[in-house]
Amino acid sequence: MTVPKKLPPIGARIIKSSVSVALCMLIYGLRTLLPIGNGIPFYSALAALWCLQPYSKTTKRNAWQRSIGTFNGALFGLAFIMLMRGFGLREPVPVYLLASVIIIPVIYVTVILDKRDASFFSCVVFLSIALTHSFDDDPYIFAANRVLDTFIGIGIGLAVNNFHLPVRHDSETLYVSGIDDVLISEDHSAVQYSKVELNRLIASGVKFTVSTVRTPAEVRQLMNGVELELPIIAMDGAVLYDIKQKEYLEAECFPPEICRKAESIIGECDAHCFVNVLYDSALLIFYGELRNPAERDLFETHKHSPYRNYIRKSFRRFDETERVLYLTVLEEENRTDGLENILSKELGGAVRITVTPSEYEGYNYLKVFSPLASKQEMMKKLRAYTGITETVTFGSIKGEYDVYIGDGGGNATVKKLKKLYRHSQVR
Repeated sequence: MTVPKKLPPIGARIIKSSVSVALCMLIYGLRTLLPIGNGIPFYSALAALWCLQPYSKTTKRNAWQRSIGTFNGALFGLAFIMLMRGFGLREPVPVYLLASVIIIPVIYVTVILDKRDASFFSCVVFLSIALTHSFDDDPYIFAANRVLDTFIGIGIGLAVNNFHLPVRHDSETLYVSGIDDVLISEDHSAVQYSKVELNRLIASGVKFTVSTVRTPAEVRQLMNGVELELPIIAMDGAVLYDIKQKEYLEAECFPPEICRKAESIIGECDAHCFVNVLYDSALLIFYGELRNPAERDLFETHKHSPYRNYIRKSFRRFDETERVLYLTVLEEENRTDGLENILSKELGGAVRITVTPSEYEGYNYLKVFSPLASKQEMMKKLRAYTGITETVTFGSIKGEYDVYIGDGGGNATVKKLKKLYRHSQVR
């Protein structure tokens, strides 16, 4: 069934853009009442909009880039006018051809200064002076106003983008969220909004991370663009992973004899399992003979992915140093139910077994973990690692998390996080 795509909300950046343009127009109105030149508000508005970015560091970089470009273009514009009048050029065609030649040093200066990103703005400012006002009675006034217009816009953009109401922040609580149907909704709508807001919260001091059944590589893919500072709980609690340093801090693995027995039972039931093994900081997925269409499609879909490393079982070491994190079986629902019963009977408390629906109709995933590999146990290690004892969890299973997400997740989850972080009551 196709999930209808939701319209994204009107975010803060859109509102700030409108406010910035309005302020540019207001200042233009005030300038018309003062003897400092009218200017052109269009240039102020453009500069303000260019400076409005999701993150403060990007805003500052764009403002600096625009400033350099404006100065460089204005200086060449003034030099061009002086050169044109010194040679007595009055015909448009020679003037315009000369302007095209001057573009070379305009851009070259930005290269020398290692400010290549400012070359476009340098050219825009230079051409706006050289091509539209060379024949004015007093083009120097326009050049001065052009610079002033830009800096008014830059100032407004910086001020509006960095404006925040004073709020009380909670930096002593660890916030841990699921991903699927919590941070990312089923239709993956408005993901960019969530990522921007999460980055702002993390930058302001919120202690935030995720806990998921997915592998660290999948988390990096799904959360690409989110600057997670703290370790994540991955593989349903089997590992604690530092996503910045790309290393496993903790891993709960099978004892070799239990792993071999579980694999033997699965084989005796005429089923196949993917064996997820940790070698140093690399996760390898060993596989044997694929037995059903779902397994074959899963393998063909992901075998070339940079986030999964499939290797035939014939290359497996099978020694005492092997660190098996979990086994995965993809089978028909009736078969996984029977296999779960047999494994539970034969291995008892030596393993933890989960059965969840798969993306293939009529098939389930059965996973076998060490009994110590759980989100609850790994959460204790995460608390010890961060030194934070107070935690708030977000999830889509009612009764298992502090904050229940029952609306499909996405933007609503981030909004609830913001309210909690600012000591507001979440309903």
